[in-house]
Amino acid sequence: MPPWKRNLIVLWITQVLSLMGFNFVLPFLPYYIQDLGVQEAESLRMWTGIIASAPALSFAAVSPFWGMAADRWGKKLMILRAMIAGGIIMMLYAFCTTVQAVATLRVIQGLFTGTIAASTTMVAAGTPRNKLSYALGFLSSSNYIGTSLGPLVGGVFAESFGFRMTFIVGGIILFIGAVIVIVYVEELNEEEARETLAIPEKEIPRRDMGTAAFPLRNMLHRSFLTLFFLLFILRIARNIANPFIALYIQDVRGTIVGAPSLMGVISAGSGLITALAGVTLVRLGDFRPRERLLKNLFLISAITALPMGFTGSVLGFSLSFLVSSYFMGGIEPIIQSSMSMIAPQNRKGIVFGVQTTIGSLGWFVAPLLGSYVSIQFGLHEVFLALSIVLFLSWGASEYLFRRFPQTSEEDLSQVGIKHIH
Repeated sequence: MPPWKRNLIVLWITQVLSLMGFNFVLPFLPYYIQDLGVQEAESLRMWTGIIASAPALSFAAVSPFWGMAADRWGKKLMILRAMIAGGIIMMLYAFCTTVQAVATLRVIQGLFTGTIAASTTMVAAGTPRNKLSYALGFLSSSNYIGTSLGPLVGGVFAESFGFRMTFIVGGIILFIGAVIVIVYVEELNEEEARETLAIPEKEIPRRDMGTAAFPLRNMLHRSFLTLFFLLFILRIARNIANPFIALYIQDVRGTIVGAPSLMGVISAGSGLITALAGVTLVRLGDFRPRERLLKNLFLISAITALPMGFTGSVLGFSLSFLVSSYFMGGIEPIIQSSMSMIAPQNRKGIVFGVQTTIGSLGWFVAPLLGSYVSIQFGLHEVFLALSIVLFLSWGASEYLFRRFPQTSEEDLSQVGIKHIH
C-alpha cells in the first residue's frame, strides 16, 4: 500500500477518535452550564454563544504559527500536539465549578488543539493530485463520523454517569488516538512527497522555496481571497445555529430530561449524513468544475435549510437539518482541495494555517451572532438566519467566481517569480 494511502487510512481512524473524544460531551455544554448554576434564559443563551465561540479567536491567532511549524518541524508532530493537548483539556473540564472556568478552558483549547487542520495539512501535502478531492473528502468523513459517535454514545453516558465523568472518558479517547499516530503514521520527506505527487521540478521554483514572502504575497491573489471568503461565510453558516440545537430541543420538549440522548441522536445523524457527503458529493470535484459545484451546493443547502426556521416539532426540524447537512458537508472539502491545487507543495502548511485562521474567525463570529438573534428574536429565528447566510453565500459565490475565475498553481508560481525578478 502506498504511504499516502496508509497515512490517509490511519489518520481517518485517529480523526474519528479525536472528534469522538471532543464531542463526547462538548455538544452538551448548554446542559452542563445549567448544572453550574446558569438557569435564566437570556444568560443561558448568552453563555452558550460565548462558550461556543471562545476557542475560535485563540485558534485563529495561533493557526498560522502552527502551519509554519508543520512546514518546519513536521506535520506528524502537530497532530500529536493537538491530540495530547486536547486530551488534557477535556479532562480539566471535569473539574470546573463555574461557567467562567469553562469559558477559560475553551480559550486554552483553541490555543493548543486543532487536529482537523493538522491532519488535513498532512493529507494535502502527501496525496497525488488526481486523488486530492477524494482524499480530503474521505478524511472529512472521519470528522463527521467522530462527531456522530461522540454525542450518540456521550449523550447516553452523560445521563447515566454525569457530565464530569463523560469529560474524563473523552480525554482518554483522545490519548488513544495519539498513541495510534505515534505508532502508525509515517511522514513523507520532501523527496518522497515530490515522487508521490509527481510534480515536475520546474513547478517548484527553487528561488521561492526559501522565500518567506512568497506564500504571504501569493495568498493575496484573487484565487485565494475568493476561497478564503467563501470558507469564512460557510463557517458562519455552519456554526450560527449548531450551539443552540441543544436549547431548541429542550425548549420544544419542555424539559431537559432525555434531551442529551435525543441531542446525541440528532448529532449522530447529522455527522453520518455529512460523512456520506464527504465520499459522494466531494468526489464530483475530481472530474467536474469545482466552481460550479460549489455554487450549486450553496444554493441547495440554503433551500433545504429554510424549513428549520418554521417547524415547531423535533421531527420536522431534524429532517430539514439532516438534508441541509448533507449538501453543506460537500462544500468545505471542495474549497480545501481547490486551495491545495494552487498552493505550492512546500507551502501547504502555511496556506492551510491561514485557511484555518479565516475559518476560525467565521466560527468565532457565528455563535455570537446566533446568541444575539436568539435573545432578540428567539431560538427558531436562529435557524432562519442560517438559511439566510447560506443564500448570501450562494450569491457571493456566483459573483466572485464570475468576476475572479480560479487560477492554477503553475500560474500562481509565475506570479511569485515575477515579483522576485
